[in-house]
Amino acid sequence: MKNNLLIDKDWELQAIDKICCDIRSRQFITDTTAILQLSYEYSGIMAQLVAHKLSTKDGPIDIEPVNIPYQSEFETTIHPNQLDPYDKLIVVDSGCLSGNNFKRVKNKLLDYGYSRTNLLFCCIACDLNSIFIPDICPIHFNGNKDMVHFWWETKTSKFNRS
Repeated sequence: MKNNLLIDKDWELQAIDKICCDIRSRQFITDTTAILQLSYEYSGIMAQLVAHKLSTKDGPIDIEPVNIPYQSEFETTIHPNQLDPYDKLIVVDSGCLSGNNFKRVKNKLLDYGYSRTNLLFCCIACDLNSIFIPDICPIHFNGNKDMVHFWWETKTSKFNRS
């Protein structure tokens, strides 16, 4: 049985602040930067806070959501014209467990014509066993021993790694 690694509200907010600080230090934000939000039922808080905290204009940075399937549900789809206005993307997901979502989305974005230097992959927590290493991630855990949970999360049986 795995231990429960609970990320409470304060810890989540501190992690998002660290992510924003790191993005600022990279001078990644331009007028044509957007946030690509993966798994919007899980990453909404993160995407909204990053969009507001990093804004350099009169409103938050644009957020483009991508519906990420549970295992074997459907193919991940990103509509190319949805991303046409943007030269750079901050790809956010609250957690990186296997790394498959980030890897799949990265490949789609590279196929669409983005260079890897114009993509920034960020998450709050990442499993040390992930096949994908995010560019920015303040919390790492061993998924063989622990399973990350967020304070706002509703238990679901759709995705169970135990």
